[in-house]
Amino acid sequence: MSSDFAFWKRSVGDPEEVFDNLAEGDTGDLVVSPDVLRFREDLLTRWPDVDDVLEPSRFDLEEEPDDAGKYVLLTLSVRQLDYLPEILDMAKRNGLVGFSGVAGEPI
Repeated sequence: MSSDFAFWKRSVGDPEEVFDNLAEGDTGDLVVSPDVLRFREDLLTRWPDVDDVLEPSRFDLEEEPDDAGKYVLLTLSVRQLDYLPEILDMAKRNGLVGFSGVAGEPI
């Protein structure tokens, strides 16, 4: 069992709609931000194991390198849910917003 959480800086549209679009690989509603890049780097530094559950993946970034600055989508395992309070704090410090797929509400 896993839980999906997405984070971004700014978007056009409703957070749930943006989240659903990300699931389809559509990042057109998002803008590139250094804050998203910093958040991504901080996540990987703090928890290297999230690399396996982090999107966009390295493979995805080969095709769309700008996506690294648009969003972070995490599919956290039950064990990794312990990271969530700190992840949410990190997102807030970087001025990011997002959506919780499991709760069905904005972050």
